[in-house]
Amino acid sequence: MLKKRVLVVDDEPDVVETIKFSLEQKGFEVLTAYDGYEALGVVRAEEPHLVVLDVIENGYRVSRFIKEDIKGDKLSKNIAVLLLTACRLDNDPERETTFMDFSQADLMMYKPFDMDELIKNIHGLLGQSIK
Repeated sequence: MLKKRVLVVDDEPDVVETIKFSLEQKGFEVLTAYDGYEALGVVRAEEPHLVVLDVIENGYRVSRFIKEDIKGDKLSKNIAVLLLTACRLDNDPERETTFMDFSQADLMMYKPFDMDELIKNIHGLLGQSIK
């Protein structure tokens, strides 16, 4: 069976390596990037099935670019995006909805996050059952 490729993007190397290790243990092929610009290059070159993207300074824009601006590119039109953020958006559902609409991400999780929940959400976004 073809392994699903997941791109993990965060400006904190420890976060990237922790997620990478956990996903590899679950059978994913994991690609990494440490900023949004590097991530866009990996998206174009490696065709991941899903991007786990820290909001960092430009993550929401990178998400929007992946989901909208290169949507016509046959390589990127089916890429799922899961945003990670430490910003709680003041527990304001309206702000969260606006943020999600702008970023066009498929799902957002808050840091700190539970690794099992992250993996469950990745499986869900990829339409896979959890093994």
